[in-house]
Amino acid sequence: MLRAAAVQICPVDGDAGATLDKAGQWLVDAGEQGVKLAVLPEGYLPGFATIREAKESGDPQRLAEVFAAFDTVPGVATARVGNIARRFGMVVAFGMLARAEEGERPTNVSVLIDENGDIANVHRKIHLTPTIEAPDFTPGNSLSVADTAAGCLGNMICADFSLPETTRILAIKGARLICGSLAGFYVPGPDAEQVVLHLFKHSHTSPTRAIDNSVYLVLANMVGRSGDLEFFGKSRIINPEGRILAEGGEGVDCEELVIADIDPSVDRGDMPFRLIDRRRPDLYDDILLPNPNVGAIEWQG
Repeated sequence: MLRAAAVQICPVDGDAGATLDKAGQWLVDAGEQGVKLAVLPEGYLPGFATIREAKESGDPQRLAEVFAAFDTVPGVATARVGNIARRFGMVVAFGMLARAEEGERPTNVSVLIDENGDIANVHRKIHLTPTIEAPDFTPGNSLSVADTAAGCLGNMICADFSLPETTRILAIKGARLICGSLAGFYVPGPDAEQVVLHLFKHSHTSPTRAIDNSVYLVLANMVGRSGDLEFFGKSRIINPEGRILAEGGEGVDCEELVIADIDPSVDRGDMPFRLIDRRRPDLYDDILLPNPNVGAIEWQG
């Protein structure tokens, strides 16, 4: 069995050092509880507050300064997290905003650090959010998996889960478990039941992704207040049958480790209900047709 944890926490606004220290404390706590796979939220380091403030100021120089302060991959954060991973023999999916090379735009990444403290995979968010990242970030353009002590893993970021193709591709490439770094927040406005929260609470999207692809999902959503955003938590660990094994609390004050014991080593061929076996790829060429011209939001990527 493998003990997995979704680390449902919030960054310390305006203080990347304190934010990284906080992540380290929670990861040590997880390691002391026997956790061997830990997933942190999207953009945890340094958080989204300073980006939103800089974008809303309309000052390009201020935004450039914020981007220049981002850590690199590899860098200080991956080294610190790697040391903790090595100490506990733990695999960590760490969500952060990464500084780019000179003249390039930054990226929103999930860094998969293996049990030896080494970087096993870097996933760059493919489907950027119009209200936060686009057009200032560079979208990713690939999906890959990595073999670790926790099994063959894929990692994705928030809106990447909104399209079924992404999870399916990782499963086809051999992923037994997919780590999801999320940043779901209450959209400012008079309606408390927002669209994003509604999807978390009432839709079957994440359990369906697990069932359709015979994979575990460990989904860590941010929680707490960061700038003008309120993140609502409700992190989840879901098994290949779509059952929610553990779920975090909802609300800005629900920092916690969401823990479940799972077994991604089980041969998926032994599952009595394995939909992915019914695929007929020879019929799916039309999936490559251009998107239909519907909807008002232009997603970048």
